[in-house]
Amino acid sequence: MKTISIAGCAAAVLLSTSIMIANPSGITWTGIAEALNSAPEQKKLIVLDVYTDWCGWCKRMDRDTYADSTVMAYLGEKYIASKMNPEKDGDLTYQGKKFSQRQFGQALGIASYPSTVFFNEKGEVLTVVPGYIGAEEFLQILRYFGEGIYLNTSWEDYAAANKG
Repeated sequence: MKTISIAGCAAAVLLSTSIMIANPSGITWTGIAEALNSAPEQKKLIVLDVYTDWCGWCKRMDRDTYADSTVMAYLGEKYIASKMNPEKDGDLTYQGKKFSQRQFGQALGIASYPSTVFFNEKGEVLTVVPGYIGAEEFLQILRYFGEGIYLNTSWEDYAAANKG
């Protein structure tokens, strides 16, 4: 898994508009600014789904991965779920600098859709996972971060120990 660090990630990220997105899967998605601001007080990690409207794999991930009941339950317990479409209008201020959503995606290293960004409770980027992720593998990644395993065990060691 590729790990990307953005120095000094802080909860001081503000979108020009705060959004709440509900979908048929039952997950309530928040805007990234709201997620970063509320994560420290809720003591939850953040998962950011970076998608586009035209992306077939993004729609499949919504339908198959995020709609999985086990994924939904674990996300609700340990994470704040956030979505961002870098092709939509909207600015955010990050570390005192104003970004368009596209620029913020680029700063995170997003090169394809879907991409999933995992943040800790402090708003620090833990990793960016590009591409479609099936429910079983996604749950494994969610648990890796959600249980704090990443603090003492490499992804490679964890994945090898949890095959099957």
